Parts: sequence; structure tokens; C-alpha cells
Amino acid sequence: MSTYSCTQPVTAIHDRPLEGEEKNLADSLLSSIIQPDAVVEEIVAGPKFVAVKAGGRMGLSSLLGARPREHEKELEHQMIGKDVKDVAGLISKPSPFSISLGFAALNAGNAPDPRHVEASNFPADNLIARLGKDKITGLVGAFPFVESLKDRVGTFHLFELMALPDAVPRDQWESVLAELDVFAVTGTALLTRNMAWFLSRAPQAKIVVLGPTTPVSPALFSHGADYLCGSVVTDMEKVAQGIRAGLPFKKIKKNGGVIFTQWEK
Repeated sequence: MSTYSCTQPVTAIHDRPLEGEEKNLADSLLSSIIQPDAVVEEIVAGPKFVAVKAGGRMGLSSLLGARPREHEKELEHQMIGKDVKDVAGLISKPSPFSISLGFAALNAGNAPDPRHVEASNFPADNLIARLGKDKITGLVGAFPFVESLKDRVGTFHLFELMALPDAVPRDQWESVLAELDVFAVTGTALLTRNMAWFLSRAPQAKIVVLGPTTPVSPALFSHGADYLCGSVVTDMEKVAQGIRAGLPFKKIKKNGGVIFTQWEK
């Protein structure tokens, strides 16, 4: 498993309509794209990630195992030459592959100029540990740092859509979320259409959204996030090679071409 990943199953988003608070969040994300008219130049899809290059920037999204359906076989080619805002609109579709492609485009449209971004030397798990010291802390996503994080915060709770022995039972989520002081949510919760639900169920907590799928978007701040821990692509060809090779994100970053960054509300 990569450093920034989540085991939420892709079946959680099959044919699930976009509605309610999740639609409100999606609409906010789409309406606040920084470079909506950037033209999509290239799309790179591998077994684990998809990337969209537009306006000289690159955005990433996890695929969570999604593959193009029959009617999506030519989708990557059809989206070349379109504006970022149009391709990002795919996040409203019910198909997992389209949703991931849409978020990659949205992230390309929000990507800051890598020449003006400082790499964070403070990993996301260190931020969560600092905020959660002696406090009740929750995490969505079975990240590799889970075990070490447990020892660096007060009380720790793991929320996962897949059945894991140490995870909070699904029927107890709302009551436990209401008690959190710190709450970290994987960006892939956007793909499974659970992000708005998570953000709204722990309004009292300091909320961190993390992972390469995380949009650098003020919309997430307006919907409850306090920190965004994401990635900026600095070498598009290196990252594209890693995606085509099916590398996990940890190895893609190790090969160079990606830096971790953090933004605070």
C-alpha cells in the first residue's frame, strides 16, 4: 500500500448518484477551479492512478481499482483538447473511472505553479500527531502510518468502509465522530462520495484532508476542512512513467517529480 492510499472499495461508488450534501460539495469544487479554461493536453491512466495534464500543470487522482467501462473506452481520447472545467465535470457521473478522471482534471485546474511551491518537510502524519497529541483523533483510510500514529495521539479511532478488526463499527460512526478533537480524511473519500458526510459529522474537530487525490481548493475549507495535505507534480514525465508502470504512490514520489505540500485554512 502506498503512503497516500485508502482501501475504500470501488464498489462504494458504482452507479451511486451524486446528490444532497455530496452534490453541494462537488458543485463548490467545480465552481472554484482556479484555471477552468486550461486546455487538457494529455491523460495518463495506469492501474492505480490517472493524471491529467492541462495548462502546463498536472493533476492526479487515485483510481481505487476502477477501469473504463465499455462506453468509456475512448473517453481519454475524447477529453483531449477540452477545457479543464468540462473534463472535471465528469465527477458528477456515476461511473468510478469517470469520477477519478474528473478529479484528476479538477486537480490539474487547481495545481499551483510548482516553481512557487515549497515542499513540506512536515509529513501529514506528523501534522495529525501534533494536532492530536493527548486528544481524541480519528482517521479515514488505512494508511501505513496508522500503527505509529496510534502511539502519538491520545485516543485513536480508525474509520474504514472495508471491515478491519481495529476499525470503528459502521453503526457507531456518527457517535464517535461527534467526540473527535482531530479528524483526518483521505482525499479518496471524494471518489467514494463520502467526503461531505465526513466533513459535516465532526464540525467540532480540526479536520485534515490528505493524499494525492486531495484538491487544492478553497471549497474544501468552506465545507469544514482546516488543513489540506496534497501533492504538486514538479516533473510530469517522471510521474507519467510511474503511473504507466503501475507504481504505488510512494515509489512514484521516490522516483522524483512530486512534492508534498500543506495548506492551512
